[in-house]
Amino acid sequence: MSKLIAKTSIIAVATCALLSLNAMAAEAPAEEKVNYGDPTASFSTVGVSTSKDVDQISGMMGIGNNMYQLDLNRDKNTGDFSGRGRYFHITDGLGYSVDVIGDADTQTLLGGLMYKFQLSDNVSIFPMLSLGGTQTKRPLENDKYDRSSLVQAGVYAMYGFDAGHWLYANPKSTYHVKNESFINQVEVGGGFMVTDNISVGAKVEYTAAFDTPQGRMKEDTVTWLQANYYF
Repeated sequence: MSKLIAKTSIIAVATCALLSLNAMAAEAPAEEKVNYGDPTASFSTVGVSTSKDVDQISGMMGIGNNMYQLDLNRDKNTGDFSGRGRYFHITDGLGYSVDVIGDADTQTLLGGLMYKFQLSDNVSIFPMLSLGGTQTKRPLENDKYDRSSLVQAGVYAMYGFDAGHWLYANPKSTYHVKNESFINQVEVGGGFMVTDNISVGAKVEYTAAFDTPQGRMKEDTVTWLQANYYF
């Protein structure tokens, strides 16, 4: 009889423990769903992208409100490499970033601010403003550079679907102080969630014609295909 009572007590205690854990799980708040097209969302990913002339490998790690990103590009025609490193911090919709962009001949440093306006459950607007500088090596002159300050303003507008897909448009304009010229650009694209942690996407980058000391640069359009894995 004592053994039966002991077994019954153990079963009762185990049952109570399971019921308590189940109740705690039910009461725990659901984890907020991230849309991977949101530039202020914190997540980790690795991805590959390709255009007509460039291949890119990218990675981002989100640690709390801090995001660290690294992009590595390879020119298909010359084999030359370029890249971008980025740190981004977000608090209550306000984010600030530091970007280092460059290759062997040109290097750019930008510090920026971004704010998220949630217009509806699906529509978000992100105004952006960045300040920084750039330097470009002079042709046929070793260790001599043309340097200038930069001011960049833009807006990122996104529609996030309930299933996790997204569409976006990102017009921006960069003022090159030394050349006294504007570089106007528009990027449009989107992503489609194939599974909960894999997306495929595409984007088109358009740069309008602009003036430089070496002459007028023609307008340019580049199409990219992308794939990402999230973890």
